[in-house]
Amino acid sequence: MFGRDEPDGPTGDVRATAADGSRLIRRPVDRMRFTLGAVGIALLVAFAALERTVPNLLIGPVVFAAGVAMAVAPALAAVERLMRREGRLVADGVLAALGTYLVALGINLYVLGPAPDAIRRALTRAHPDGGNVEPVHLYIATVVAFITVVGFGDRLVLRNAAWGALVITAAAVLVEHRITLIGLIVSFVLGRTAAFGVRWWRGSPDLAPPDAAVSAALAEAELPPATCERIANGPAGNRRYEATIEGGRRLSVTVLDRNRATAGLAYRLYQRLRLRRPAQSQGQGLFSLQHVVEQRTLLALAVADCGIRTPHLAAVRKLSPDAVLLAYERVDGRTLDELAEGELTDELLGRMWRVVAKLHRHQISHRRLSVGAFLIDDAGQVWLTRLEAGEVAASSLQHRLDDAELMVMLATRVGAERSVGVARQVLGDDVVASVLPLLRPAAFTQETRARLRKHKGALEGVSKEILAFQPEGPQPKAVSLERLRPRTILSALGGAVAVYFLIGQFSGQPIGNIFKGMSWPWAALALVGTALGYVAAAMGLAGFVPQHLPRVRLLLAQIAGSFVTLVTPAAVGGVAVNTRFLQKAGIASALAVTSIAASQVVAFAAFLLLVMLLGSISGSSASAHLPPSSVIVTVLLAVAVLCLVVAAVPALRKFVVTRVKPVFTGVGPRMLELLHNPRKLAVGVGGAFLLPLCGSLSLWASVCAFAPEGKQIDFATVAVVFLIGKSAGSIVPTPGGLGAVEAVLSGGLAAATGISGSVAFSAVILFRLLTFWLPIVPGWIATTWLQRRDAL
Repeated sequence: MFGRDEPDGPTGDVRATAADGSRLIRRPVDRMRFTLGAVGIALLVAFAALERTVPNLLIGPVVFAAGVAMAVAPALAAVERLMRREGRLVADGVLAALGTYLVALGINLYVLGPAPDAIRRALTRAHPDGGNVEPVHLYIATVVAFITVVGFGDRLVLRNAAWGALVITAAAVLVEHRITLIGLIVSFVLGRTAAFGVRWWRGSPDLAPPDAAVSAALAEAELPPATCERIANGPAGNRRYEATIEGGRRLSVTVLDRNRATAGLAYRLYQRLRLRRPAQSQGQGLFSLQHVVEQRTLLALAVADCGIRTPHLAAVRKLSPDAVLLAYERVDGRTLDELAEGELTDELLGRMWRVVAKLHRHQISHRRLSVGAFLIDDAGQVWLTRLEAGEVAASSLQHRLDDAELMVMLATRVGAERSVGVARQVLGDDVVASVLPLLRPAAFTQETRARLRKHKGALEGVSKEILAFQPEGPQPKAVSLERLRPRTILSALGGAVAVYFLIGQFSGQPIGNIFKGMSWPWAALALVGTALGYVAAAMGLAGFVPQHLPRVRLLLAQIAGSFVTLVTPAAVGGVAVNTRFLQKAGIASALAVTSIAASQVVAFAAFLLLVMLLGSISGSSASAHLPPSSVIVTVLLAVAVLCLVVAAVPALRKFVVTRVKPVFTGVGPRMLELLHNPRKLAVGVGGAFLLPLCGSLSLWASVCAFAPEGKQIDFATVAVVFLIGKSAGSIVPTPGGLGAVEAVLSGGLAAATGISGSVAFSAVILFRLLTFWLPIVPGWIATTWLQRRDAL
């Protein structure tokens, strides 16, 4: 089929000759795609083979990455809102999340309890490993509610990461049979519904900047306004202003905000679903305000460069993350609706057609050639406006769509005969005839369709006029503008629904029995985890102190903290020992306090992140009996509600601010200084994450030491229980959290891992022996040694 290969110049492309003599080219990009496709197939087959050997090899990393994104993105969005002093928005997000959590929890208890069988069968089913799946996913519903209220502003990366992670997580829980399809849909809808309910109850912040900000933005653009008055909103509801600049220049100012960028979203979604791309208006994206601004700016510059009269774009300024200003030179003129019948001469219509023809010669489409698209000035010159829906490098089909709408629109003003006649003079018979297949209301703007409903027969009149001068010969080929007809969309939805329904502690236990049957190798591993925890604590402190600290003394100071916790609460003793150690090491008191505060902030962030990530991972294990979503959401909501209560009660707020602010005042500058030494910062952050993981390792090994033979204990599940128990120990004002830690860990292990109460109690006693009681003697020795050397 191919003849001799020939090189095609310096690009390295290779050409060949086909049997019919035509020239063919072998493109390097096709070779690269072929290679990538072959490699992709090989990798997929290899991963599939490994997946059979090592379960969750593929889905595990994906779900883990999604868990990271779903945990970090909403948190960063909340922090950014707080930095912008939009705390009310974050509070509303917490309220929406709390309401969603309570409602979802109530639904789960009702469905799994006294609900009728029909409802139970619709929302849940038997899990392959026993029990029933969750009717509503607490984590997904709560996160959806929170991010819906808080939003992401102009942070599109965060928005895409959060929603993408939600979709991946939803797919994962569906594949793992942890929820039904209808339950998953209910989770998303419940979160959105609760968020909108809170918005309606509490009210939404007005994202539009004040009028003074518009004047200030014009002044920054070297267009200081002498006057700036607000006028009626534009067609899409955007705010508009008329400004007079010093020197007499007049501007028409449009303010686009994010609320208006999503106005008419339902109709645009319907249009994109129904119509093929060339027939769609491209000027307003589905969501992105930035896309709208860039599209309008590009069209204004491109049309002006063609020599077509259009209002000059004088300035584009960002007023806020949610609003953008566009200022145009004001043109005095009248729209076609404002002209009298006698003023709509054939000469004027010809000038309008020549403007559109020139636009198309430069491969630019308009796509909104309604009555408001043209302005006629006092000299009779035609100005082209409303360029926001156009597109550069447009196809011939889009040009024909412009011609069709302009022809029909003019027919509603001057009649079909004159409209088609002037078009034939400017465009020619062939171009006008090619418009015939496009004379459909679906291809026109809403404004033009509204005029057609008032002027019955205008569309048919244009068709008759075109057929009148070309009654014979082959008819133009029909053009399919609709992607899906409304009946097809409804049929598909109905079919999907049809297919879905067709598929359808041990307080009285003798002491001698507590350690009976203990596995000594597992106990040794628990001891190793405890020892590594002191190394991690030393890393977590050293990474936030600018000066070099003696490693041995630093490690001994962490061991000494275990002795001090014998007489102080868990959250107090270690901080006091570290502060004293840094002061004795020659570090100023203020720097010592801020360094420890910075380490505490990072440790708290690590705690929240580990709770969310380990909770997500624990859900993929068959040995996890406690739904991870409830653990994660409960912990996060408890922290958020506690912060809200403190912020809402003046006495509590004053108490906390008075005691916390002096400690954390220098945290920000301290963290900025650490950014200049990334190696030291990495040590500190690594220690913050390693410390709770070492404690989790110790507890997990303790549980494995007493677990029945053959019983698989999931590390992630035990880690979540440990983190919750550690929090309880920090809150309770008893030495080392005595009592609270044992109760939380014993009950949590029994509920989450499915082990018996006696096993859980024995594991917790071993864990506390290794982490609290056994280090007392080494801690006393370390404290004495450091004090004798004036290091503590």
